[in-house]
Amino acid sequence: MYKFTTHLANPNLILVRKQIGDATCTALVVMRAPRRTYAQFDKDACPPPPKAPPKARKILWTTIGATILTGAAVVYAKSSPDARNWLESNAPWANDFIALVYQENTTYWKATVNQISRATTAISNFMFGKEGVSPLDFQQRSEQDLEKDAAEHFAKKDYELTVIQTEECPPQQPPPIVITKDMVELEHDMHENTKLAIDSYKQAKKYCMDYNKALYAIVEAPIEDLDKKNFSSLRGAQNERDNLMKKAHESASKARCAIETLDRMIKAGVQAPPESIAATQRYIKKFRADLQEAETAYKEEHEKAVLSDRYWNKVEAARAEFKEELQMLFPGVDLSVRKLELHGDTDLLLMYTLKKVQYLQNAIAELQTVRELKINRAIECHDDKAIIDAKVEETIKRESLHKELEFQKKSLAIQAEANRRMKEQLKKQFEIQQEVLQDKLKAKDKEVLSKFNKAVSEEVEKERVVFKKDMAAMAGKLMAIEQTLKKRAKAEEEARRSQSLWAAAEALLSATRRSTTEAKIDNEIKALEKAGKDDRLVQTVLSGIPQEARQKGVATEKCLLDKFEKLERTAMKVALIGREGAPLPVYFLSWLQSKLLFQKFAEIPEDELNNKPTDFTKLDTFDIIQRARYHMDHGDLQSALRYVNLLQGAPRAAAGDWADAARHHLEVRQAAQAVMAHASVSGLLYS
Repeated sequence: MYKFTTHLANPNLILVRKQIGDATCTALVVMRAPRRTYAQFDKDACPPPPKAPPKARKILWTTIGATILTGAAVVYAKSSPDARNWLESNAPWANDFIALVYQENTTYWKATVNQISRATTAISNFMFGKEGVSPLDFQQRSEQDLEKDAAEHFAKKDYELTVIQTEECPPQQPPPIVITKDMVELEHDMHENTKLAIDSYKQAKKYCMDYNKALYAIVEAPIEDLDKKNFSSLRGAQNERDNLMKKAHESASKARCAIETLDRMIKAGVQAPPESIAATQRYIKKFRADLQEAETAYKEEHEKAVLSDRYWNKVEAARAEFKEELQMLFPGVDLSVRKLELHGDTDLLLMYTLKKVQYLQNAIAELQTVRELKINRAIECHDDKAIIDAKVEETIKRESLHKELEFQKKSLAIQAEANRRMKEQLKKQFEIQQEVLQDKLKAKDKEVLSKFNKAVSEEVEKERVVFKKDMAAMAGKLMAIEQTLKKRAKAEEEARRSQSLWAAAEALLSATRRSTTEAKIDNEIKALEKAGKDDRLVQTVLSGIPQEARQKGVATEKCLLDKFEKLERTAMKVALIGREGAPLPVYFLSWLQSKLLFQKFAEIPEDELNNKPTDFTKLDTFDIIQRARYHMDHGDLQSALRYVNLLQGAPRAAAGDWADAARHHLEVRQAAQAVMAHASVSGLLYS
């Protein structure tokens, strides 16, 4: 199917295009012959030609200045090692130029011959081709810009413009823009595969770095610090790197395929909006750059990993060689143990190691200074003969190094064998000498042994007598110590019993001081009985405690104090009532007396406070209550109970319950105090 265009971009060219898949394309060129015109010159004489301007000398002075600056820079770089090193790292061509000026690597004649040889080789390769070169990639005619080529071709010739009048044609509407489904899918594939490829390259780069770090840790770490985790991490990083590398290559291939397909479709004139085509072209350019950048970064890390593998292989080879040499020097040595033990002459190993280190240092210095410099300069100069000579020299050196190593191994084996034979001969001579010495020692041993046995038997008898005496003395001392220990154990037992007895009595005494109204003392009495089950005094004291107090408990000091206040008010209200009672008016008068009577707190005589003989018959109810109150305020429950027992009549009946409770309380407290005193005395006695 042919496509004709009605608009002429070039008035001298009409293009006829075919589809992309066609192999040929036809172009119809319409050219107008130029019309002959005759120039009408002025009959006047031609003006004289203008004078030629003076020649400028800017190029000359610029060349002279550049030459001076270049020479000064070359002299400075030659005299300054730092500048020379910087040029070698950042501008190798400048370093080569300085080396050529001062003829460091080659002479001017050799440099000229090398350049001529390189130019001749390049021209011959360009004209006749060279082996191994792929053919040039010529684009198809459909992919070239025909209008641009035609415009450049016809622009070289001058044509006279002519006006061609044609019939008026109505403008034709351009065909509608159609974006195919394939183009959308290709754009989506391009986006997805590019993103996946870049992410995979980054992950593969990360695992390459992890692999290099793990390998460096394994190589640099001592053998005793290595374990299975290091090798497992190394294998894991290597496997992940390989998997991600395959995935990245696949995604990159798909992305490049989509990018190339879109690029061909755009060049072939796909029907799409201009802004969409421009955006797609920007994406294509950006994705190509991103893919190239990610792949370049990954290749750099991968090359480092390859170098690390080579280094690791060399380290393994060196370790295997060292193991073989150790086996020669020390047969049967085990290198897999954590702590290496060498049984033999280690001086031979140290001497051999020193010789080998010196030899390897000299070889490394030669490799780093001479041969690499020759090879690099030969490669830079592209001199085949120099490259071959350098390679031959390197091969000879490598072969001589190999032969030298073999010679060292053989000399080591011979020396080890000589040492082994010498040790065997020394061992045989030593065994013969040992046999002679053993015979002499046996005879001497028998003689000495007989004398020794006689002396030992005599000394044994003497020591036996002394031992019996010492044993008798020690037996007496042990019996005395045993008696002392028994007494001490009994004393400690009594002391512990007195402590437990005192603690139980203290618990019983503390029970009477609780803040509650009544205190159950059954558990405390049982504990006291258990602590003093073999003590007759304790059993006698505990038997004096009433059974009622054990079962119902006793009133505490706080409860007795509260009840005493109630007893005091009641006794004062019935102070006029006798034992047989009284009429109701007497009760009223007694109550009225308690309300109206102002109590005067008279002083208690000192003789009475000191328990001296006193006539208590002169005391009335109010005096007795006053004295009982005094002793209650001072915490003397026993004295208060003694005064309460002096009450007569109705006041005594009112104070009966309080007196019984106070009596039980005092009995329990006195029993606890008695047991505590007994326990204290026992503890002092056995302490």
